[in-house]
Amino acid sequence: MKTISVLAAVAFSLLGAAAQAQPAPDAKSDTKIAMPAANWLFVQAADSVTFEGNTLTLKGVAAQTLMFTDRPERMTGDAATAKFVDYWTSGKSDFQKDPPNATLSVDVNGEAQLSVVELTDPKLSGDTLTYTVKVLGDKPPVSGKAVSLFIDWWYGPGWGPRHFWHPGPWGAYGGGACWRGPYGGLHCRPAWGW
Repeated sequence: MKTISVLAAVAFSLLGAAAQAQPAPDAKSDTKIAMPAANWLFVQAADSVTFEGNTLTLKGVAAQTLMFTDRPERMTGDAATAKFVDYWTSGKSDFQKDPPNATLSVDVNGEAQLSVVELTDPKLSGDTLTYTVKVLGDKPPVSGKAVSLFIDWWYGPGWGPRHFWHPGPWGAYGGGACWRGPYGGLHCRPAWGW
């Protein structure tokens, strides 16, 4: 369990550093390219979590939701958490119609606890994010801190089998944009995440 928690923390730190190191290029920048279609995974971090009934509450949730993929090219990305919640029910095929699974990693008294849940109905109020959940594995702890929520894939930005959140019409970067960072990889933002 500790190994998984450490790996999650390292992955989150690397993604966070990549997101912070990559300011969005201005609209006139010729370094932007259209966001390629790929399967994206999301990570939401929070200071603490509580679980009561079927409600998961993340407190002190980060303002940015990080995203990453490893195929067809390893890419990082980010989107405003408020935009992530806004677009949850938008588009041709969305998370509300096809709820994602998520793995919740929580520190409880210095020990990592993992739970697998299905997420629906996100609501954001300030830095508090709640989800209605269906427990798919071990029940989440009643409370904990140092929270990472790994949310399963979204196919974007092109037409794909699920989670197409981009309303038309599309311009050159209507589905999102990417730019190459100093580390050589692509860092992307979906159109709905700006």
